Amino acid sequence: MSAGDVVYFSKMFQAVPHLAQVGAQLPGVFVSSRRSTLKAVNNLYPQFETARYSRYFGPLAKGNRLLKKADVIVTGSPYGSFLAPYTAAKKCTVFHGTYMMLSRDALLRNSHFDLLCVIGPRMQGMIERFAPEIALHTVETGFLPFCEYPERSDSLRSAVLAGLNLDPANRTVVYTPSRRGIGSWERVAEQLIRTAPAHFNLILRPHPSQGLTSRSRDRASFKRVQSLISQRRNAMLDLTSQPLPVALAVADLVLSDANSPAEESLFYDLPQFFIETPEFSRATLAQLGKREEMHPTDLDRLLGLYDCGTSEFVDNQCDFSDSLDKAIDESARYAEQRQVYFSWVFGARDRDANRRVAEAIKTHLLV
Repeated sequence: MSAGDVVYFSKMFQAVPHLAQVGAQLPGVFVSSRRSTLKAVNNLYPQFETARYSRYFGPLAKGNRLLKKADVIVTGSPYGSFLAPYTAAKKCTVFHGTYMMLSRDALLRNSHFDLLCVIGPRMQGMIERFAPEIALHTVETGFLPFCEYPERSDSLRSAVLAGLNLDPANRTVVYTPSRRGIGSWERVAEQLIRTAPAHFNLILRPHPSQGLTSRSRDRASFKRVQSLISQRRNAMLDLTSQPLPVALAVADLVLSDANSPAEESLFYDLPQFFIETPEFSRATLAQLGKREEMHPTDLDRLLGLYDCGTSEFVDNQCDFSDSLDKAIDESARYAEQRQVYFSWVFGARDRDANRRVAEAIKTHLLV
């Protein structure tokens, strides 16, 4: 099979960990229109061949030529209008993130795909609610990023933390806020560094939309954060310099806005600490679900993510001097809910999704 037969496409970085895992099983070229995304792929997944798509250079650009002659195009977002001209290719989506909401409208935006690789029971159940009204070809394959989740061990922990100039003797907090506009970064990042006890390592990982495609406000924030880190020690700002699983594999606590990274971290059954803000909270998520016309049962179960750990509402200045230890020490009381929630979203706790996706593409699209 030539590299031109299968093309992986995404504008944004969020889908890259998914696509890279399939590419490891089913060779192809990753194409993107964004230099920042291609740079991150070359850094994190150097074995993944890349090419750039260009609106301006047309067929002179390698990515454009690859897309035009592709037998199969695999992506993680709808890209309906973008993919429409490539009528000769079969289309497959592996989705990106954990896809917390799959309303009727969201499903319709993905209805042009010839194959939808479904993450787990949550997504499959949402799809079945709309059948046979929306006829789709789906295969439940599992969550692709789990393929690169390393086994947690003392040796891995020591090696990773030492390589990041963090202290292996410390507890480690990984902070993964949501995207700009709704994420807690502006309210939390600096205060976390200022108030977290010295016996914690801090890994601050802004959303890729900020880390890879920063704006002037983001860059100013990162500069302030770096200044505080230089005074504190045992903290680092990770602008997607390494895969998220590496950070989660050494984490003792995940601090998040109740988002996809929080759901992913349940693979390791990690203690959770959820930040709620005026921009995004349990109430906001409920409103979004209703606006997207999610089924009430699905929405209730989605809100159950907040029951997997402790929560704190942050409005003005926040203080983490006591709450981080408390969130870890009390995590056992949420263990059952974490297991229930993980099973609903992902199903099997394994690392074989890439093999299943590759086999599904070969069986249903490369025929």
